[in-house]
Amino acid sequence: MEQDSIPEHFARLEDKVGQLVDRCQTLERAKADLEAKVRNLEEVVRSKDAAEEQHVEEKTMIKSRIDHLLSRLDQVVDSDESPLKTESFSA
Repeated sequence: MEQDSIPEHFARLEDKVGQLVDRCQTLERAKADLEAKVRNLEEVVRSKDAAEEQHVEEKTMIKSRIDHLLSRLDQVVDSDESPLKTESFSA
């Protein structure tokens, strides 16, 4: 009876080892897929970070130009020699 059970034990052991190998391969594929997704998401984040940085730089440049134009307008409006003030007094 013991001799009959040894082949059965080996068969069960081989079956379980086969299942374990299959499970490991499945997990390795899942890990590789997740690593690829992580790399893709990291690239998306880098791209969005670069776009946001460019947006901030453009916004800063636009604000600077607007401030400069407003300053120039203030100088024209506040100037005593401004043609606009001269015209308003002569009218």
